[in-house]
Amino acid sequence: MTDAMPKPLVIAHRGDSSRALENSLEAFRLALSIPVDMIEFDIRKSRDNILYVMHDRETGRTADADINIEKSVSSAIAELRLKNGEPVPMLSDVLALVDGRAGLNIEVKSEGAGALVASQLAASAHSGQVLVSSFKEREVVEARLVSPGIAVAGIFDVFGMRDAGTYKAKGYDIVSLSSRTVSRELVDHCHGIGLLVYVWTVDNEKEMEKFLLWGVGGIYSNKPEVLKRIVG
Repeated sequence: MTDAMPKPLVIAHRGDSSRALENSLEAFRLALSIPVDMIEFDIRKSRDNILYVMHDRETGRTADADINIEKSVSSAIAELRLKNGEPVPMLSDVLALVDGRAGLNIEVKSEGAGALVASQLAASAHSGQVLVSSFKEREVVEARLVSPGIAVAGIFDVFGMRDAGTYKAKGYDIVSLSSRTVSRELVDHCHGIGLLVYVWTVDNEKEMEKFLLWGVGGIYSNKPEVLKRIVG
């Protein structure tokens, strides 16, 4: 690798989720200890508009009870415990824990949460790097309406050369793509039009080495400690 090729960001997918429960403060602490460049996590909003870190709409896979987080109020969510014994983190908990020591890669899951995320970030004292992303374009558009300077990205399972041009024309600088849809030609094309490619979710070392060689801008991994070693 030459000096001209920047190293990709090491992005801990849901924290260090190979060594701790995904989307828990424990997983985020472990990611910070590596240290990683960015921590990716998922945000859903409660019925009373509190922002919680949770991938699934139903909490049962990672918590001790199964409720619909989007239909529940914060007082009910406060009674839940994750399967590691911790409370379900709020966005405010993550901001306080990370405190600029790593970038935040916030995936908006709930409809209507994009603007709330941007508003909470703007009102906080958080000064680190932030990327707000979503499969739902409306959420990143609304985040950018609240905070015009915030970095945003769409997330795609399928994405091609033609999509790249259309996407870039909307004013995006970063795109988050499934590893299954990324080719070297696509990465080169995106570079040519000024678009950074972040690739998810890469846990295989050979795959990590491949994307490193292709010069992607960031790699999401459940094994950020391994990725950090590969990136060097």
